[in-house]
Amino acid sequence: MECGRGALENMEGLNPTAESKGFWKNRAVLITGGDGFVGSRLGHALMEQGSRVFLLGSKERLPELDPASRALVSRSTYVCGDIRDRALMEQMLAGHRIQTVFHLAAKAIVGEALGDPTEALDINVRGTWTVLEAARSAAKDAEIVVASSDKAYGSHRNLPYQEDYPLQGRNPYDCSKSCADLVAQMYAETYGLNIAITRCANIYGGGDVHFSRLIPDTIRSIHYGKSPVIRSDGLFRRDYVYIADIVSAYRATAEWLGGKNQKKGEAFNFGTNASHEARDVVEKISRLMRSSLPSVILAEARYEIRDQYLNAEKARTALGWSPRFTLDEGLKETVSWYQDFFTRQDNAQKSAGA
Repeated sequence: MECGRGALENMEGLNPTAESKGFWKNRAVLITGGDGFVGSRLGHALMEQGSRVFLLGSKERLPELDPASRALVSRSTYVCGDIRDRALMEQMLAGHRIQTVFHLAAKAIVGEALGDPTEALDINVRGTWTVLEAARSAAKDAEIVVASSDKAYGSHRNLPYQEDYPLQGRNPYDCSKSCADLVAQMYAETYGLNIAITRCANIYGGGDVHFSRLIPDTIRSIHYGKSPVIRSDGLFRRDYVYIADIVSAYRATAEWLGGKNQKKGEAFNFGTNASHEARDVVEKISRLMRSSLPSVILAEARYEIRDQYLNAEKARTALGWSPRFTLDEGLKETVSWYQDFFTRQDNAQKSAGA
């Protein structure tokens, strides 16, 4: 199995405390989904605090999206592998004496899950129990943070979502996250694994190259002089949380697990306690990019819940976490990152064609 190495750019807005830095110094950390948007950002932030970071992903090598990622390519250990491979998981956990696990790997694109539900269920559900079963054998004392989603709640009449709401996802992706969430709770309750579960709002920021998502696709469209496209009717409401705030959320959750006498299997919502219609998000990006291009409203979103947003009060009181970026502030940083990214891509293509 081919391995590579990598890391990603410095994260703005984290400002860890001295106590936090001490927790992560020389800590052996495994991040599944480490080749993804969130996993790579989290891995870089923890390396900056002195952790020994091991990333597991499905790509042959870590993407190098910007100069900072290339400069830091030798600072993490990357393994290309499958979270459903229990032998590999046990080898990584035991061989590197992993102390903290962030299980982020998932089939995360809603449309792809709709098209192939069996793969989404297999990766998201079987993958989760494989990781946790491997931990039960090879790292039973590790802190384990399992990434669920606000989608795990499914549809509820009363919003925002609270952590005690039933998990009742009905669409393929939502259902897979409901199931994986419950699997994690079962391993905490039955086998005593030191698990916490994160249920995050829609995460955005520089480095997300899944252009089926609203924010990066809107920025790309406007950058290249095309009208932004909204798949829904533009009125669907979501909570959008900036990547730097989610990195700090994961870090805070693991640090909380590392305390004494914490309840195992706790779930935490992470969001901004605000919701925005899709058309408003596109308008904000258009203003930042000084674009007057009209939006194209397709109104063809299928099997998606109309309104989803979270109450994150529990994370504030229990973890001391709160988002530092408003949507406007986060979008400003995000637009800047993508404009630089597209410019570098365009220049590289011109050089290659010269």
